[in-house]
Amino acid sequence: MDEYEGTHETSGSNTFTWAARTPGSLGNSIGIFVTDAGADQILALTAPSTGNEHEFVADEAVTATSGAAGKVFKYSIVLSIDTIVGSFSPGVATTINIGGSEESVTVLSYDAPNKKLEIALPGGGVTGILGDGQVITQGTNTAAINTTISRRLFVGLNNGSIEFAASDSVEDTNSTAVVATSVVDEYTEREYLPGLKWINVAGRPTTTNWASNAGGSNDELHVLVLDIDGKITGTTGAVLERFIGLSKASDAKTTIGETNYYATVIKQRSQYIYWGSHETQVFAATSTAADGNWGLTASSRYFNRLRSASGTTSYPTNAITLNSTNNATYYYRLTSGADYATGAGQYTVTNTDLVSAYELGEDPESQVVDFILTGPSGADDAAAIAKITSLVNIAEERRDCMLFVSPRRGNIVGVSSATTATDNIIDFFNQLPSSSYVAFDSGYKYIYDKYNDVYRYVPCNGDVAGLCLQTTEVAEPWFSPAGFQRGNLRNAIKLAFTPTKSQRDRLYGARVNPIVSFPGQGVVLYGDKTALGFASAFDRINVRRLFLTLERVISGAAKSQLFEQNDESQRSLFLNIVEPYLRDVQGRRGVTDFLVKCDTDNNPPEAVDRGEFYAEIFVKPTRTINYITLTFVATRTGVAFTEVAS
Repeated sequence: MDEYEGTHETSGSNTFTWAARTPGSLGNSIGIFVTDAGADQILALTAPSTGNEHEFVADEAVTATSGAAGKVFKYSIVLSIDTIVGSFSPGVATTINIGGSEESVTVLSYDAPNKKLEIALPGGGVTGILGDGQVITQGTNTAAINTTISRRLFVGLNNGSIEFAASDSVEDTNSTAVVATSVVDEYTEREYLPGLKWINVAGRPTTTNWASNAGGSNDELHVLVLDIDGKITGTTGAVLERFIGLSKASDAKTTIGETNYYATVIKQRSQYIYWGSHETQVFAATSTAADGNWGLTASSRYFNRLRSASGTTSYPTNAITLNSTNNATYYYRLTSGADYATGAGQYTVTNTDLVSAYELGEDPESQVVDFILTGPSGADDAAAIAKITSLVNIAEERRDCMLFVSPRRGNIVGVSSATTATDNIIDFFNQLPSSSYVAFDSGYKYIYDKYNDVYRYVPCNGDVAGLCLQTTEVAEPWFSPAGFQRGNLRNAIKLAFTPTKSQRDRLYGARVNPIVSFPGQGVVLYGDKTALGFASAFDRINVRRLFLTLERVISGAAKSQLFEQNDESQRSLFLNIVEPYLRDVQGRRGVTDFLVKCDTDNNPPEAVDRGEFYAEIFVKPTRTINYITLTFVATRTGVAFTEVAS
């Protein structure tokens, strides 16, 4: 985000129109569809009776005696074809034999399943009239026209003009009058994917209230973000995001006063993409095209509309084959995303880069953090220790969150001897510092990666953090996340290493919480120690999380005392906030007893004179059961249990 805002957001020379928000090859699955007002109407025209085909040149004025007026958005002819050999490529010059005359035209779209070919006539028109049986040739590809020929004039109305109507007569470039047999709203036919129409997504984008009030028009547009090949969601063509009724005007606001400028809205709300530059392949709204450029203010601005030019980089060929044939839908397929790797053309991430990224969250006042996950530890012990130690320092500096650490992959994955794996884990964690804000685990679990269709080992530190969160949801944060009640890991096919009882005892003595696979009972977190290196109340996860919860709540209450009167009444007010809260925690089994001291004893006159406020909070945390001893005794039939038990 920082790089985007500092480098790309206000740049007038970005080489991209849209970009993925995050790196990696998964961004290559993102497709972006954009549409605006486009053409207003489609006039179905009668066939010429004699002479040549009609010639309507893009952007030329077109009027009717009814008073309707506009400009030619495009003129296309849709041919029904048969006897097809090969296929046809949009944007490529094609030859049609009309009455023995070879005429060059351009293919706009090719709908193979329905045997429809859309063509545009060249400047200067063609000699003759299209008819049944005439042959279309593009390289070695050929087809014959059958009897169905549809001549369609796409019109963009002038601002304030009435609409064209059926039976209106219009003149082509050669001043030949042509009658419209029918007129339809172009938007009702507009598709973003084959068979998927924009009208089913939202109404036609026209002019926002903001632009209308400022004297502008045609500033509205819609944006769809799709999972084109299904690699993001698992469903091909799934809609990831939709942004409806955005504006091309840089000063645009919604009816409730929020920004509505499309580049800014995408930056603020999209999880997948950034905007890079305005589209330049457009239908000019005024005689001076620059007056309608996107990104200008709305005042008296008639914004240019989207109009693709086939074969250009703005409207890729594969977009046309997706049947975006009405030329007011722009399709962008993101490319060049690369996953983490080494070698030419790829990028590398060092431990220094990772630590720098983690350090963005080291300030507790600007970033609220509950858990820090180490993820994979590193390529070797030295790199892993350096990375984890830096994260321990962040947790110790913040003192309001916990860090979760798994062993290095190479120490257990692929290690056949459980004894060797146990030694590797203990040796690895012995090199890490002592801290009650850290929890170690022993596990790597085997899972199915549905996004890449592979099975892989992943570290379990994320699972342990997830168990802590789940414990907060189903119980309280001061309950232990371990054991069979709340400690079952999800989505684990197997473990890379599951310790035996003796190995668990060794690990637990070395501050490591074993993760164990029990037959019929699942994979379980079987310990709740922190990484503290000596005996203390804080060597248990539940106690540390109890204090994190108490400190966060009570610190918030303490902040409300700032700049208030430093007297007995204010101290009593503080006690009246804290004590009921601690009584509630006690009732919820978090503490067995507590004391809050905030009086003249710890707030002497000299402290008051310095503007200082002191409160001491003493709590007795509830401890968890870590060891269970069961003794079974067989007694004689006549023995009284009261005598035995005593």
